[in-house]
Amino acid sequence: MSRGLSLLLLSTCLTVPGLAPAGELTPEQVARVRRDEKAALERVNAAHGNRKPSEMDNGERRQVIQEQQKAVQEALEKNGVSAKDYARHTARMGPKGNAEVEEAAKRLEEQEKQKAAEPKKEPGEIQVQAGFSEDNPVTLEQQEGAGPTVEVGIPQGEEMPAEEPAPAEE
Repeated sequence: MSRGLSLLLLSTCLTVPGLAPAGELTPEQVARVRRDEKAALERVNAAHGNRKPSEMDNGERRQVIQEQQKAVQEALEKNGVSAKDYARHTARMGPKGNAEVEEAAKRLEEQEKQKAAEPKKEPGEIQVQAGFSEDNPVTLEQQEGAGPTVEVGIPQGEEMPAEEPAPAEE
């Protein structure tokens, strides 16, 4: 192969991202994709009454298959993985890779349980502290253990002036 042709081939591979080899998927990514895929397929099956394909007519079966394919594609897109890379990676995984994915799935499940167990904090009243001038400075940490001083309403001396009547034109 001539040098010019090889440089052209190399530059094409580097500039077109689809032709460059893709990075390997991590076990965590594969576990997330599998979890999302399973949940999406369960939603589709539940929407159609969890019936077996043999219990459906051809039109229903076709619709369920299309919805399942769409759900799987959305799960892949949600995790930023192409279907081709996912299929290639899962086909090449051996027993060791499957064990790593199962461990990652268990870790993800534990993380979800911890998030669900955490008490959710409701937003309370927002405290506003006036300041930023020499007459009314902002003081940080006045005393240890003391809460911030909050003024409710308009501070004294800063009340809005009454509107003056406009002069009558004659």
